Amino acid sequence: MSSKLQLTTLAVLVSAALPAQAALYKVVEVNADSSGSTEYYGTAVEPIILNPLTEPLGCFGGITVGGKACDSFAVANETRNWAEGFSYREEVTFAIDNTFDYIEDGYDGFEDYCYNQLGYSTCEYWASTQWSGWSKELNGGSTPPNNSASFIEKTAFKASGINVIINSLVSATEPVGNYLSSATRNQAFNSVAVDLANGTGLQSRAWAKEGTYTVGSVSSGSSYLNNFSKAAIWNGSAAPVELNWENTTDNGSGNDVYTQGSARDLIIDTNDSSRIYIVGYNSTADGDSRLMQATIFKQKVAGSDITVSNWDSNTVSNAQVEISGDYVNSNSVVTNINKNLVAVGQTKRSGSYPQNGAAANRLFVVPNASIASPSATYFSGGIFFNGAGGEMGGINNFNEIVGRVDAQTHREYDGKQRRQRAFIYPYKPTELARGDIFQNKAWLFDDLTNDGKVSGTTDNNNQYRIYDASDINDAGVISATATKCSGGYDSTAHDSYCGDGNADETIVAVKLVPIAGSTSGDIKTRGYENNTTERQGGSFGFGALTLLGLFGFMRKRIK
Repeated sequence: MSSKLQLTTLAVLVSAALPAQAALYKVVEVNADSSGSTEYYGTAVEPIILNPLTEPLGCFGGITVGGKACDSFAVANETRNWAEGFSYREEVTFAIDNTFDYIEDGYDGFEDYCYNQLGYSTCEYWASTQWSGWSKELNGGSTPPNNSASFIEKTAFKASGINVIINSLVSATEPVGNYLSSATRNQAFNSVAVDLANGTGLQSRAWAKEGTYTVGSVSSGSSYLNNFSKAAIWNGSAAPVELNWENTTDNGSGNDVYTQGSARDLIIDTNDSSRIYIVGYNSTADGDSRLMQATIFKQKVAGSDITVSNWDSNTVSNAQVEISGDYVNSNSVVTNINKNLVAVGQTKRSGSYPQNGAAANRLFVVPNASIASPSATYFSGGIFFNGAGGEMGGINNFNEIVGRVDAQTHREYDGKQRRQRAFIYPYKPTELARGDIFQNKAWLFDDLTNDGKVSGTTDNNNQYRIYDASDINDAGVISATATKCSGGYDSTAHDSYCGDGNADETIVAVKLVPIAGSTSGDIKTRGYENNTTERQGGSFGFGALTLLGLFGFMRKRIK
């Protein structure tokens, strides 16, 4: 009997033993403010490593995996009370402004960025919202008002900290991220109690940890602005090893074009003498320019040697900034890598070279990170239409990729932002039966959470439209962010109103839990009502309306 048939039979048997329920996922609310004044965003999910021989379907195969209940995996989440303006995660503003020119010009700089790199007809509103958030921090002195409180489920993490962010979880109690300390805007941490050393820099950011190794970046400069940075790796509590830039030692300060680098994820390849791979971006010098480009740092000699001389910095082809002599892209980054050495990332199209009416953040996969010349293949077909933009979330070890993508196709240049929704893409599934559940194609999560019920109990799926999927573990549990219409939207349609357009929607952190025994036959695609009138009373909140425009590198998601 083939392994595919065996696994499919397993799914049927599990399905027969459980109550019938349409949809592939149950939406479980993690954290929310019922008044909607504070928005909650899911950022990471507790990881688990599964044996594909014994639990190939993860939570699709049962309500527990590895001895853990599927709905008990912890999800990290953060608040936002206003727009950040300058991301708490990024080395430079908008993940592009390595001259820091835009941000030094106040409101006018935000508006110029929007016109030059996003092209919206609504740039005055966009800039006002972003500048208002950034000015709160600028004018807040050494203790600016707190905008980002972080939680693991509902338990506050660093409750007294300011602008705490969690990029990944190592366990249900061990987060990785950074916060604003008394000494610096961004101070990296890799556990509850441990702040990482900043090395030669004044700021640090941490994105991921595996074993004793943590990766992120170290920034050097005299203030919030005009910093140069390097990708960094820490071993335990030792000082960071700062990785060299691609082809220069010049930090760019002489030309006010600051050289940058960042590490967003790592993997230790146990099939190759524990060789370490780090992914992120690095700067390549091109005259006076410093091009921020997707990069895979590969350990030259496998093992415990992480000294600066033991790394190759390989730019990902087809994701570089300069193409045929033109700066077609403004930046690119590899965000995640899994144990199969499949990596994913994104490339921001330059505002001078829009594609299909948008200067979009295009999503890509690197099929093999181990080769000397890794190459990006952009998502296409199905929900990934020509010129679609999005944000990468993460990839697990079954090659299931999550993130968010444009759900509308209208022009953004001289128009408005496209609405985005969360997706899952089973890329070359390592387990055929898991791919079959998704019909081996990408889906919006709103289709996979549709159980056909308009209303019902207070936890019904139709209360939610899934805006972002930020992380996925091997069990298939996903950290996400949703817009919520309490009690349920007016219909199951993608574009349904909330309370006939007069009720407020809130932004909530959720986790998506696979429904054991579900199959592709449980997918019920949502329709459209083709609403063309403007909403008069409902509110999506500042985050859903404005964070979509902050195309950039954003978050790393653990494998």
